[in-house]
Amino acid sequence: MGRELFCQRMSDKSRFFVCIMAGGSGERFWPMSRAAQPKHLLRLLSDRTLVEETVRRIGTAVPRKNIFVLTNQVQLAATRRALRGLIAPAQIIAEPAKRDTAPAASLATALVRARGGDDATLALLPADAFIADAATFSRQLRAALERAASSPAIVTVGIKPDHPATGFGYLEMGRTLAVGATGVIRAVKRFVEKPDAAKARSYVKSGRFSWNAGMFFWRVGTFVGEAERNAPELAAFMRGVPAQTTRAAR
Repeated sequence: MGRELFCQRMSDKSRFFVCIMAGGSGERFWPMSRAAQPKHLLRLLSDRTLVEETVRRIGTAVPRKNIFVLTNQVQLAATRRALRGLIAPAQIIAEPAKRDTAPAASLATALVRARGGDDATLALLPADAFIADAATFSRQLRAALERAASSPAIVTVGIKPDHPATGFGYLEMGRTLAVGATGVIRAVKRFVEKPDAAKARSYVKSGRFSWNAGMFFWRVGTFVGEAERNAPELAAFMRGVPAQTTRAAR
């Protein structure tokens, strides 16, 4: 299974979904943040919380009814208050237990699969990113979803580094696959965890590495297939969630 940076292709956006990861322990911005009020529930850069900014930034790329926020029981009420009037309370879901990214991605995929089937495509986004140019992001979001819908690969977003940061993971980019209006599409050779300063300098100097934005896009069937090969218990969970009687609006 390949991984790619994004491109674009026209597709029916009612088949597109966004799942936003909004959990966390509230330690990163302590003492401002707490377990019940982590970073994404703070108003750090405007009069809106970061999770509200994240939902609004999606724009028209995905119907509002196809946006889901995954949080935890401690933060559920505060997250619903922060997003009142933007998405329905039922679209803000508390995970049953604290897990790492793979189970969260599987829960997101199961929710989308229940509503759109194996051909639906989703974006998994963090709740606490700062992105100044919301209009460009919305176009790139749509482009990445379209690419993932038409590709057997999992798609991610790379950020061109402007300094040798040690606080980000990196993507080593492979060959160029296409060039579109919203960016260059490349194969991803490997993911690299947060490096030390020397390695970070060498990555930036090489010109072959991007920062890992932590945003991923896949067709449901693609992700379930990957799970069947690498984590069968997660694949069984996703297949075990019953389909909804009302799927995404057509």
